[in-house]
Amino acid sequence: MNFTIKIPGLEDVWITKVEKMEDRIALHVEMAVKVHKCPGCGERTKKIHDYRIQKIKHLKWFERLTYLFYKKRRYACSCGKRFAE
Repeated sequence: MNFTIKIPGLEDVWITKVEKMEDRIALHVEMAVKVHKCPGCGERTKKIHDYRIQKIKHLKWFERLTYLFYKKRRYACSCGKRFAE
């Protein structure tokens, strides 16, 4: 059964996995790839360097603690600078 639910604050992310434990909920989320501006030289890049998982404590959801596991993307610029989205 597939369904879509809109969660406040998470409208523009993809929820890839939901884990329900007895006292907490874990949502695994990621965002779409976009062109970003390099903070070093100002050039626009879409080249991905790597991914890192960031654990974020979110608001309670159905009286359970909620954690977001965000698949954070790091970009690489042609000037050699690497930066997070």
